Amino acid sequence: MIYVMMALYQEAHGLIRELELKKNTAYAPFEVFDNESAGIRLVVTGVGEIAAAAATAAVCARDGADAADFLINIGCCAAGCCKPADRGMDSCCAAAEGADSGCEPADRDMDSGYGAAHAAQIGDLYVCHKITEQATGKTFYPDILYRHPWKERELVTGMQPLQRAAAHGALYDMEAAAVYQAGIRFFSPDRMLFLKVVSDFGIAGQERMTAEALTGLLEQHVKEVAAFLTNLREAADEEETLRNDGILQEDEAVLERLFAALHCSQTMRASARQYITYAALTGYDWKAELEEWYARGLLPCKDRREGKVRLEELKQVLL
Repeated sequence: MIYVMMALYQEAHGLIRELELKKNTAYAPFEVFDNESAGIRLVVTGVGEIAAAAATAAVCARDGADAADFLINIGCCAAGCCKPADRGMDSCCAAAEGADSGCEPADRDMDSGYGAAHAAQIGDLYVCHKITEQATGKTFYPDILYRHPWKERELVTGMQPLQRAAAHGALYDMEAAAVYQAGIRFFSPDRMLFLKVVSDFGIAGQERMTAEALTGLLEQHVKEVAAFLTNLREAADEEETLRNDGILQEDEAVLERLFAALHCSQTMRASARQYITYAALTGYDWKAELEEWYARGLLPCKDRREGKVRLEELKQVLL
């Protein structure tokens, strides 16, 4: 099952139509729409961290969601920009004024979100690879394993709408960090994705974001997001089938040796297994790759800190 968390019905309307989701009153008081045959359940959580965490945890616990499922958070956000934008509306969902995003130079081949050359535009859709909770300073890293057509950017989650533009280029919302923290009890980091559409730059004014504007912002991405969710479900089904057929059954000793060499925590073990499963599905000779790493002295690692670095390097090779 793919669980889609969205703060407002106006944001969710297009996906509900495109995916032919029907209202499911069994989850009352939570507003839930689903399509069992498509394997998708959409939850309208309400705005804010408490509402988002409560709805995410309640629905996932009721269903017994597990590591084979996915959690997707989709919605609007504000964007920090490099210079003030002349817009007369409040942010529909963003972090507190003047929040420090903790920006750092990006070294990945993606839109880093810093500088005028990479300024976000209204309607842009991003996948969030780093989420910072503004109230606590905690930072979370969804493990983006599956290929997608969008650029990536970091996100800050706050408790109040952003009142004016910030000059550090991050995105701002009011739910993602809470969805992540509730979701991590059921899903591994590689099974959670956060998609955000830029709605404004957090400029205070008299005009507020309307329901029609919110619907329109998400509407332009409905077909590509729906197609992505469908492909994700199909890929997960194929992966599960092959796993049940024993694709890695004869390689457990090889995997256990790798886990020990990386000093894996349970989260690291799940991620490493997921990377190797993906590589096996694509026909990549991952065992030969590992043997070369052992021969070069890249494995085993001296401690878990080095193991985390090596696991990230392995991810880049296998994916």
